Amino acid sequence: MEFENIINLDCDAVIVLANEMDASGVLNEESSSRLKKAVDIYKSCNASYLVTCGWAYRPDSEIRVGDALRDYAVKYCGVSPRNILVEGLSRDTVGDAFFTKRNLALPYLWRRICVVTSDYHVARTKKIFEFIYGNEYSIFIEGAELTSDLSKVENELKSTRAFEKTFMGIESGDDDSIYIRIRGQHPYYNGSIYNKI
Repeated sequence: MEFENIINLDCDAVIVLANEMDASGVLNEESSSRLKKAVDIYKSCNASYLVTCGWAYRPDSEIRVGDALRDYAVKYCGVSPRNILVEGLSRDTVGDAFFTKRNLALPYLWRRICVVTSDYHVARTKKIFEFIYGNEYSIFIEGAELTSDLSKVENELKSTRAFEKTFMGIESGDDDSIYIRIRGQHPYYNGSIYNKI
């Protein structure tokens, strides 16, 4: 959906997905571009909350990238910290979708959500969020414009195939089955690469 149409929506929340930061919590260009677009949408569509995502992924830092996004939004974009929620458990896009749904959308009774990522990442983000949230939610995806190269496009296709394989046979929106599959088969959450959730 085009940004011009999104500003006419009343979204419950705008979720921004992180890219990277340095050890001191300074966002890279991709993360800050995503955040700036998310803030523009948040301010335009009367959303109740801006949600920032991401865990402390760097071995040389205890800062969660979700907190770094929040701090940037407060310091440079004029967003009140009262209107920012941080989802700090997610380690990738699947985690962004699952944990924002479980920990925020369900308890806050959200139904209309805009997710902001990079333009090359829009298609995969849409597939993942719509699958995990299910058809009771209206999910809108926006992408910050970035210069993408062929390797990013190829990685998106590879990651999409891995996602489809991991969650094959599970119904969209089935929270319990999705959680079991994440904990058992997703390498970022099952203990293969990082600590098991």
